[in-house]
Amino acid sequence: MIGDTRHHLEAGPFEPFVIVTSSGHRYPIASAGHAGIHPRGPRVVIWLDDESSVTVSGLHIVAIEKGASKKNGEG
Repeated sequence: MIGDTRHHLEAGPFEPFVIVTSSGHRYPIASAGHAGIHPRGPRVVIWLDDESSVTVSGLHIVAIEKGASKKNGEG
């Protein structure tokens, strides 16, 4: 899923998407600046609207959905 996430982040023009985790959390990625692939491992760092962040292991990403969804982290 890291490869799929990278593909969505690097796509041009950018289209918003949602990262869905195994715990049911849904993290909308509104722009390419809202997430990044960790340089040293299969993890995605997601920056939330409240200026905090969350790091998600690629093993826990179960789906990537096109379009926006609920607020960051709501499940």
